[in-house]
Amino acid sequence: GGAAGSTMAPKAKAGTRGKVKAAPKAKTAAAPKKTGGWGGGSGGAGDLSKWYGADRKLYLPTGLLDPSEVPDYLSGDLAGDYGYDPLGLGTDPATVQKYRAYELIHARWAMLGAAGALIPEGLAANGADIKGATWFETGKYMLDGGTLDYFAVPWALIDNKLPLVVVIAIEVALMGAAENYRRQGEGPPGWAPGGGKFDSSVFAGLDSLNPGGPFDPLGLA
Repeated sequence: GGAAGSTMAPKAKAGTRGKVKAAPKAKTAAAPKKTGGWGGGSGGAGDLSKWYGADRKLYLPTGLLDPSEVPDYLSGDLAGDYGYDPLGLGTDPATVQKYRAYELIHARWAMLGAAGALIPEGLAANGADIKGATWFETGKYMLDGGTLDYFAVPWALIDNKLPLVVVIAIEVALMGAAENYRRQGEGPPGWAPGGGKFDSSVFAGLDSLNPGGPFDPLGLA
């Protein structure tokens, strides 16, 4: 009886009978914050496997195109690679990188062109005296002997109307200078909102196509 009594558990204190202390909960890592997408969607990049890699979507459904028929050099590493290259333009990786750079640069010039189409029309709608302000009327107006006011503002403080030949010369000079600076990787000091004045040395060692820095005030690159 003594041996048995020595192995009996001590009596629980009054008020604690039948209660078992719970083990502390393990802390879980906080889930990454998700940003809202356009139109109320969840946002974020989502699943990109259907657009990149060997199992990406191809330009024809599986029943009409077997993945084995896609050339080996179309690996799905680049955006827009749907396995379609009938002229074999992507066989040389170095050439593909040049095409990619050219396409990106042309797209950026196109975005500037879009701004050049919208801004004059917006200024004209708010009182600026701009003849042919609508983009599809500008060429007709100037070919008919009209002039273009490069510095038109709603309150008409600056009046500097230029003929078509002078406008073309200015645009060729500005675009040529910008392209020359881009090709050489250096140029005169610049200025950017939020960053102030900067020189070309801030881009040393950065990606030449997506350098970020002063050209990316929102931090998207």
